[in-house]
Amino acid sequence: MYEAFYNFKEKPFSLTPDPDFLYLSPGHKKALAYLEYGLRTGEGFVVVTGEIGSGKTTIVRRLIRDLQPEGKLAYVVNPRGSFRQLMRIVMDEFGVVPVAEEASRERLLGAFKELVFRRNAGGAPARIIIDEAQNLDIGTLEEVRMLSNLETDKAKLVQIVLVGQPELREILLAPELKQLNQRISIKFHLEPLSLDETARYITHRLHVAAGGDAPVRFSTGAVRSIHGYSLGVPRKINIACNAVLVAGCLDEKTSFNAEYVRQTVFDLDGTAEFGAAQGDDRFDEPEPSPEPAPAKADAAAAETPADERAEQAPAPPKAEDPKPDRPEPKPRRLVRKIAFIGATAAAAAGAAYWLFF
Repeated sequence: MYEAFYNFKEKPFSLTPDPDFLYLSPGHKKALAYLEYGLRTGEGFVVVTGEIGSGKTTIVRRLIRDLQPEGKLAYVVNPRGSFRQLMRIVMDEFGVVPVAEEASRERLLGAFKELVFRRNAGGAPARIIIDEAQNLDIGTLEEVRMLSNLETDKAKLVQIVLVGQPELREILLAPELKQLNQRISIKFHLEPLSLDETARYITHRLHVAAGGDAPVRFSTGAVRSIHGYSLGVPRKINIACNAVLVAGCLDEKTSFNAEYVRQTVFDLDGTAEFGAAQGDDRFDEPEPSPEPAPAKADAAAAETPADERAEQAPAPPKAEDPKPDRPEPKPRRLVRKIAFIGATAAAAAGAAYWLFF
């Protein structure tokens, strides 16, 4: 909708997990490094957790793209149901047993074992990545652990990555999963972005979308407001920034301050709250305010006698009606609100596609 106005090649704040837009904050860089290390050195289990919208899936898609030259892996998104249903998806991902085929549990496990030894003979382990793993029940997780029993004296033949929300950490502490927990060699929790990282994240995505310097500027206060609203969660940063760009396109603006961000986000979400941002001290500086009157004028006024100054003093300004909180006409606000809702619905539909398909 607004790509042409801002000269973007594509939307910078889409909700889809596009690895081209991955911003490697220190936390995201470490998560990706742990995943690559775990899979390339033959570790059995690797677990990465993080809040909803923290960028876990984007990291996974970057990992998959980086590992593609090393062979096919099984990527399971939002798993639910029994262990047998999970294995049907895994074997379909490996291209062995079609997911539509009602294969028995025994046949699935037999086919999986054959696959594992065949891949090992070719020098490639069987890699399985399960996203949203907190949706697996304890019984299924225990059976997933048993898949890792396929090993040689020197190497694991099956490598499994579990990616999920913070509750996955609690699930893995269950007494029934003690053996699985002991086999996890790498655990990492992805934290939200700091204020400084939020500023860099916004700049990075604008730069990628524009293919260079973007003609869009978010002031220091605007970044603080976005961080206060999002609490450093990338998905919520995208929602806020996308809404601001839609509104800016309608208002023909390319520079945004804190007030514009707050009003735009509040128009989109009337329940939005803007918490105090935490981060780099340089963001504590207030936004520029009008400069004071020149000192020279003050000195001249001081030399003028008091009675002359009284005569020269201008008449008090005529009281003006207070400005309304929202000066825009209702029809214009309605158009903007409809545009916001439409843009957010389209982004959510894209995210839902990746989540369920």
